[in-house]
Amino acid sequence: MKRPQPDGAAPASFEVQVHPAGSRGRVRYFRLTRTHITFWSVLGLLYLFLLAAAGGMAPAVVSGWFGSEEYRVLAGERARQGERLLALVGRLEQLRTRSEELAMRVRMASAAYGIPAAAAAALPEAAAGARAAAAVGRQDAAAPESIYDGAMRQGDRLQARIAGQLGAVEAGLAAVRGFEALHPDQVRDTPAACPLRGDRYVLSNPFGRQRGAFSPEGEFHAGIDLAAPRGTPVLAPAAGTVVFAGVSPLARSPAWWRYGNLVAVAHGDRYLTLYGHCGEIKVRAGQAVRRGEVLASVGSSGFSLSPHLHYEVRRRVGGGAGGALVPVNPLIYILDRRWPDEERLLARALEPASGYEPLPPGLDRAAPTGR
Repeated sequence: MKRPQPDGAAPASFEVQVHPAGSRGRVRYFRLTRTHITFWSVLGLLYLFLLAAAGGMAPAVVSGWFGSEEYRVLAGERARQGERLLALVGRLEQLRTRSEELAMRVRMASAAYGIPAAAAAALPEAAAGARAAAAVGRQDAAAPESIYDGAMRQGDRLQARIAGQLGAVEAGLAAVRGFEALHPDQVRDTPAACPLRGDRYVLSNPFGRQRGAFSPEGEFHAGIDLAAPRGTPVLAPAAGTVVFAGVSPLARSPAWWRYGNLVAVAHGDRYLTLYGHCGEIKVRAGQAVRRGEVLASVGSSGFSLSPHLHYEVRRRVGGGAGGALVPVNPLIYILDRRWPDEERLLARALEPASGYEPLPPGLDRAAPTGR
């Protein structure tokens, strides 16, 4: 109910009466001024506005919540795939190392057999690497950036390099197999194993010119020294015939007398292997031996400061049975063990030896010309 006002004046307030249903209740009066009406009207409009805004934003909020949850799932999956990628790159590194080892074995075998095409069959790493780099560069130009971008590029490079190396290994193996099929006698005669077995020996003195305990001015060391426990068996690296077993007489050759108990084995007419500073000799001159048969034991006879084996490989050069037996690096022929810095070793394998001690009289002509 609106309270009456004087003529021409606006109503100052509104009065609302609430009558009870029965006759005994009390009538309630509520007086609303213009200020009250304005306040409650603004408050209601604000509530309606917020309610409408919340209704409009609700789909976006729900979508954003589901989107963030999906992002967390995708981020976790990416992390797992990234770990798998890094593991695969590590595996590719291992495969690259293994393929390089296989390529080196093939090249060493080619050098041991003296295959003329050994140099041409060398691993074409430069060409393979250039092709791999070009391919990866083209991929990088089009590929989007990623936190695993470096790992993916590294994997691509490794994959291309491994493919090139395995191609070279396959070609080299084909050349070696072809050579072995055409020259079975040379395969049989090539001393392609270490005369000591196991891992209880070390290379104590390499092949080449150097100073020694008894030659401070320097001399050419025509073999290698393998330090090993006294009594270690010395095995034949290939089938052959023993042409000397004993101590070279001082009057015959002072240089060879220094090697103490010495065994020399002729492998066909191409190779002669020598074993110095032996302990007990197990064979005699004229005896035929097979690959792996015991020739002697490691000792310290002759001019020796500690137990070790002096091992030489001499290859006939110059053509025919009358060619000279020239010392070559035995490490090239030990194909059942890896050696440090084999790249450098292989590069120097075919360098001509000079200044070495000639064989004692008779041994240079002892290798038979056939079987």
